[in-house]
Amino acid sequence: MRLRPVVGEPALLLEVEGERLLVVADLHLGMEGELAEKGISLPSQIPSARRRLEGLIRRERPDRLIFLGDVKHRIPTGTWQEWAELPPFFQSLLRLVRVEVVKGNHDGDLEGMVVEGVRVHGPGGIRVGEVALLHGHTWPSRELWEAETLILAHSHPAVELRDPLGGRVVAPVWLRGELDTSLLPAERRRGVEGRRRVMVLPAFGELVGGCAVNGPSCEELLGPLFRCGAVKKEEMEAFLLDGTYLGRVGKLPREP
Repeated sequence: MRLRPVVGEPALLLEVEGERLLVVADLHLGMEGELAEKGISLPSQIPSARRRLEGLIRRERPDRLIFLGDVKHRIPTGTWQEWAELPPFFQSLLRLVRVEVVKGNHDGDLEGMVVEGVRVHGPGGIRVGEVALLHGHTWPSRELWEAETLILAHSHPAVELRDPLGGRVVAPVWLRGELDTSLLPAERRRGVEGRRRVMVLPAFGELVGGCAVNGPSCEELLGPLFRCGAVKKEEMEAFLLDGTYLGRVGKLPREP
């Protein structure tokens, strides 16, 4: 099994069981509709997201494209824009690669927006060889606990950086750490032991923003694995999209 982030992109490439998988998460397509209600007018981001993905597919030549949750934005149901624009979005990608979706918490009604040929999995996630793939807002399915590595999304991890003049940049980051199964709740720990590697993907959507892991608004990452303390944010390692190693989250400069 080989696992590597795509340099410069919030995308992950897995080579497992003879297949190449391109994994992206948290597109939140249709988010501009919510912004319009707040007086911010932006064109649809779906064509731009499609072009970015098509470029990645042509460059990396995956066998499968897997969306790791939150393809769409509006909850609990979809907007007219999502219903109109997502079917051709999926159809375009299907011309290049097999497409699968592991549902996230924003993906209500998604089954009606995909086209024939797109496979939709439940939020409990899927296992491919020794890798478990899930959005991260729910507990992993039971069969995922046997995997060596868990790939999550949901938290939109980022880091806040400031220069001496007060300039501020929030940049997306990859997070890498470990899950200690001994810290799981008793009902989840049965038959599960040892440690698992964990990776958290940054958001692919350009309008999504990020939760600065060294800032006050992101005291903890989202989802039950972090909430129960089995994965500790402060002990995770952070990497910029270009591969720059920033160190452990707990050692990053804290922003007020």
